Amino acid sequence: MEQELTYKDYLRPLKLAIFFSVLGEAAIFLIWGMLLFPEGNLIHKFLWTVIFCGLGMGATVGAIIALFVVGRWKGLQAIVLCAELSGIVLGLFCNYLCYNLDMHFGYFGGKEVPLLFVINGMVLAILGGSLVGWFCFSEKGKRILNKYNI
Repeated sequence: MEQELTYKDYLRPLKLAIFFSVLGEAAIFLIWGMLLFPEGNLIHKFLWTVIFCGLGMGATVGAIIALFVVGRWKGLQAIVLCAELSGIVLGLFCNYLCYNLDMHFGYFGGKEVPLLFVINGMVLAILGGSLVGWFCFSEKGKRILNKYNI
């Protein structure tokens, strides 16, 4: 017998995708925007990374997972699909946009180290998607979320 889906099953990917996206973008802001390439307006850098990319793209990926994975896929297949979706949406599309914007603004080292810029975005996107998938679609991940009432 299939377990009935609840609102939590649909909200979890959204909450977690936003959380991990903001966390990843905060790391990018601190490492790439403040330590490695400190030139430029810090407020603009923060808004770009943490607010627009972190909140906006995290919400986008979370909504895509809620719409196309929840209730359709389970276990390892769902986790892999979350990693793939995040890799495509954040790692390819968003990273491509950010790379082109950085060519213009020069805030995060896209001009100086383009390959590292792109690889960093891809790795973080796939890692974040994998974590969202693991928490939402593995039994141990669900237990942890239930324990903290997420």
